[in-house]
Amino acid sequence: MRTLGIDLASQPDRTAACLLEWTESHVTILELRESCHDEDLDDLISNADAIGIDAPLGWPHAFREATARWQETKWNDEIRDQLRFRETDRFVRSLNPKNRPLSVSSDLIALPAMRAMALLKRHAVHDRSGKDGRFFEVYPAATLKAWNLLATGYKKNDQASIDRREEIVHAINEIFPPLKAPIDRLTQNADVLDAWLAALTTRAAALEMTHEPPDPKSAEHAIAEGWIHVPSEIALFQS
Repeated sequence: MRTLGIDLASQPDRTAACLLEWTESHVTILELRESCHDEDLDDLISNADAIGIDAPLGWPHAFREATARWQETKWNDEIRDQLRFRETDRFVRSLNPKNRPLSVSSDLIALPAMRAMALLKRHAVHDRSGKDGRFFEVYPAATLKAWNLLATGYKKNDQASIDRREEIVHAINEIFPPLKAPIDRLTQNADVLDAWLAALTTRAAALEMTHEPPDPKSAEHAIAEGWIHVPSEIALFQS
């Protein structure tokens, strides 16, 4: 199996990708790219069995309905949250209160989402829930928390952040010894690390080791809204 993790930004200069090849006992980094243009991503996707994208793959159902046919005459916190957050955002928060997915309808994360939409359109992806078994939405911070690891303090380019990135890779190597991940290659910046984490999460999703929508409503909305795949167990290899 080959899994591709994409840390997708709205512009190429902050977009990184990591392509992994998995066997029963070994994992190889086939590609580790930074500053990825759409053509780079398409090339990597053509060589991957499963793709994990660290960006929202849809907008809240209520937001799409409201922008098409606005009906509200009042404003309150309940309406605001319905317009701001997807079913998957609420579910991920329920898994861990420290999980804080950004609002794709009202935060700057909307820009990477727009680029993600173009990518999905190019590759004829119609179901954004991951049910196609190939394209998955992932969230590296939630993955770290699901594996009982700290998910903060690694985003900057100062020495403290570099040290934190090294701690993360070392800890994951200890949890999953077959990875034998090269710390120096994966800790140069947060984009590269997140792309690697996205590729790991994609492996879990492809093996159906991530949380599914908990009810029919969530499953229905996930088709258009997207569904964040968070590991449901600490495992990456089939027993």
